[in-house]
This record gives sequence, structure tokens and C-alpha cells, in this order.
Amino acid sequence: MAEKVSYKLKGHEKFPLREGWLNKGLLCVKEDNKLFSGFEGADKLGVGSNMVKAIRHWMQAFNLIDESQRDGTRLSELGEIIADNDINFEDIFTLWLLHSNIAKNKERSTIWYLFFNKCEAEEFKKDDLFHLLKKELFKYIGNDNSPDSSIKDDIDVLLNMYSKSRNNDDPEDKNNCPMAALGLIKKEQEVYFKQQPDLRKISKWVILYELSDMFIGEASLSIEKIAEEISNIYHLTRVTVNGFLDTLDNMEYIKVDRTAGLDIVYPVNLLQPAEVIKEYYRQHK
Repeated sequence: MAEKVSYKLKGHEKFPLREGWLNKGLLCVKEDNKLFSGFEGADKLGVGSNMVKAIRHWMQAFNLIDESQRDGTRLSELGEIIADNDINFEDIFTLWLLHSNIAKNKERSTIWYLFFNKCEAEEFKKDDLFHLLKKELFKYIGNDNSPDSSIKDDIDVLLNMYSKSRNNDDPEDKNNCPMAALGLIKKEQEVYFKQQPDLRKISKWVILYELSDMFIGEASLSIEKIAEEISNIYHLTRVTVNGFLDTLDNMEYIKVDRTAGLDIVYPVNLLQPAEVIKEYYRQHK
């Protein structure tokens, strides 16, 4: 019998992430580990009951909380570090951390995982993307019982989150989504395009964090594997990824070996993912 695959569609109540939600979520969870299990979440978060469900969903999708019947809802290690260092999500490095986590969260944000890891289309309309991701979802979970409406809702929310321009006339517009600042998707009329982000907005620390996660339990990885994964998630060219690898080699975090066509990367002084994040914040206070 095939192993059952965990996956999730919707959960966000059709609400894209809004500015201020994660900040409120972190603060309120620190104060009350029963925030999402009772009826007081709406009052404490200052939003409607459906938005409470959406905030909980986004905190799960970004791996900011851990939940159990015994302990209720608590901040995860990532949630604690962000709460201690960038509670208002003002540093774009923090947004890249969120992006990395949601793009790899197969169980809680399945459509995000498929879009950023399995979808090779560089430009598309919504209908095109729906057919592509429906096929990928079938391959991933092994059946086609998922309602089309749920897939379409996830696609709508994903594209809104990453491509909707900020309302510059009203910087306090609560409908703004911070993820759009990453510049990974742009929209022109009805067509969406994947694009490489402004390299001034993505630093070697983002790639170092990604490598530290990839190397858990690994003694070496091929440049091809690293480049493929990072290129997919961050929409970076292979040349750009190789440039980051060389930078991190010069900093002696890794060793890049291209001799005799090996094209292998070895960890040298590679920190654990949480330590990479802490070190970044220590150096960028």
C-alpha cells in the first residue's frame, strides 16, 4: 500500500498574509498559549474570527509556531528568534526566512511547495498555472480528489501575496502583503512572470541559511543539486548561485571543489540553521 502523503489546501480563509498579522501573532502567542484554542483570539488579535484562522494558518505555514494538545500553541525556535530580533518584520532577511520556510513546507503549504519547487513555467496566466499545479499535485499525493476550487483559491492567494504592488498612496494599507517586497513574481495585465529578485535585496546570509538546512545529515552535495534547489526557490540564475557559493567559500563556511569536473560542495565551518539566523542578527543590529 502506498504511503499516505500529508498535504493541505486553503486554510487561509482566502486571506493573503497582511502586514501586521505575524507581528500580532508572535506577541499574542507569547502571552497566551491558548490563543487559537478558545474564543478570545479575535479580541486579542483585533480581527474577525475568520482572520484568526488565517493568522494561525500563516504562522503554521511559515513554521513560526508549534502546537500540541498538552502545550497548546508556542513559538517555534524560528518564531522565538524573530520575536527577539525583528518583531516588526522590518529586515528583508526576515522575509526571506519566511519565504524559505513556506516554499519547503509540503504539509502546510502544498501549493506553495509545488509552485516554488516543481513548476518550471517562467510566464503563465492563472488558468495555465492551475493546470500545471493540478498535475503536480496529482503526482505528489497520488490522487485527483482535491477540489479544483481549493487549488484555484490557493493560486489566487499565492499570486496576490507575491505580486501585488504596495499601495504607495497609503503605506498603512493593511491589505499590503510583505512578501511582495521580495520581487519574485511580477504581473503585466493577465500574465505573471517569475523574476530574479533585486540582488541588492538578497544577501549571502540567505544562501548560507539555505545551505545550512540542505547540509543537515550530508557530508557533501553536488553544485548541480544546490543550484537547482536554490534557483527554484529564489528564482536565481545558476551563475548567481555559483557566485554566492564562491563568496561563502572565501568566507570558509564551505569548500567548493570544481577540480577534475567534481563540482562538489563540502561543509567546512557551516553553522546550524538557527545559528546562521542568530549570527546574522548579531551582525546587523
